[in-house]
Amino acid sequence: MAYQVEFTEIALKNLQRCPRKDRDRILDDIEKLAQDPLNKNNVKKLVNFSVAYRMRVGHYRVLFEREDRLRIIDIIDILPRQEAYKRR
Repeated sequence: MAYQVEFTEIALKNLQRCPRKDRDRILDDIEKLAQDPLNKNNVKKLVNFSVAYRMRVGHYRVLFEREDRLRIIDIIDILPRQEAYKRR
């Protein structure tokens, strides 16, 4: 059973800034994440961060929260790697 994916306004704005090829790859990986979030590669639980999880997609990082009971994935932000870890 797939999870529902919700984007914040910031995540949508940053996604639009990505080159089209990267944007398509990011959206494809988010769709795969929604199908099976517990067994997705390149997903890591973050420690000492305001966001719980990150997914690596090329040199971009998708920062998200996952609510298993409600089956929702909240995409908080999509950033290049060098900016993602400055967020805290």
